[in-house]
Amino acid sequence: MKGNRTVFWMVWAVALVPLVAAVLVWSSGVGLSGASVNRGELVQPVKTLDQWGGDPLLHTGHWSLLWVPTGDCVGGCSEAIERLRRVHDALGREADRVRVMSATELAPGVWVVDPLGNLVMQYPPTYEGQALLGDMRRLLKASRLG
Repeated sequence: MKGNRTVFWMVWAVALVPLVAAVLVWSSGVGLSGASVNRGELVQPVKTLDQWGGDPLLHTGHWSLLWVPTGDCVGGCSEAIERLRRVHDALGREADRVRVMSATELAPGVWVVDPLGNLVMQYPPTYEGQALLGDMRRLLKASRLG
């Protein structure tokens, strides 16, 4: 009888110890990194369409990649737009959910706008295409909007 009782408590311990350890790590934060997965800068707090002055007809219903040039843009603008178009094409079947546009009402760089018109992420004017592509794939996978 004593052997059965030991086996019973061992089975419970095997099941509960990992659960208790997970709850302790989650509640205390010990062992979890504070780093985020995204490569762009998350806009905190999110700016709505009214706050940043976007056009509801242009920036709602789909994801938008906005290129905002720095000051005078002689030859670099067409190159930056072409890099954005390559990121757009690399999205594959999800590319029809995203529009590439130029804008002037924001700080220079690349801005990601969600289908509700909110500014979600910002990248510097010298952004990496692979970083933007990875973030866009993650956003499109997580979102059913647009």
